[in-house]
Amino acid sequence: ASLMWKEQLVFWWSGSADVVVVNMLLYHGGSFADKIGPTDEDVNKKETETVTLKCSYETNSQYIWLYRYKQNPNSAPQFLLYKGAKSYSSDKSTPDNRRLESQTTRDSTELTIRGLKLSDSALYHCALRDLAQ
Repeated sequence: ASLMWKEQLVFWWSGSADVVVVNMLLYHGGSFADKIGPTDEDVNKKETETVTLKCSYETNSQYIWLYRYKQNPNSAPQFLLYKGAKSYSSDKSTPDNRRLESQTTRDSTELTIRGLKLSDSALYHCALRDLAQ
């Protein structure tokens, strides 16, 4: 099965409670026919607010899972959740953190984080897995 990544960064401005979401342009692995990437521009949020990180994707497969990972500085990516799409739209994992939620459509996936905390500051990844390969 192929896996493709796209990165999004969430960090805190020094001296304030604002959260800024920055999109990174880095692909990891996957088939050349599959594409996934963030659609958000920079977004400012404050502690306790809600942020939604959206990735759009393109694939010919009907059998996909869309993953979300969180990566703290100097650490490996940490699995957050997966959500199926297209023919696997009913598949999903239950995130350990109840403030997290994922929605998918035929061409996008969203990760929503409610009640933002300082500990949410990290690099966030979206990944596409084609289960037919």
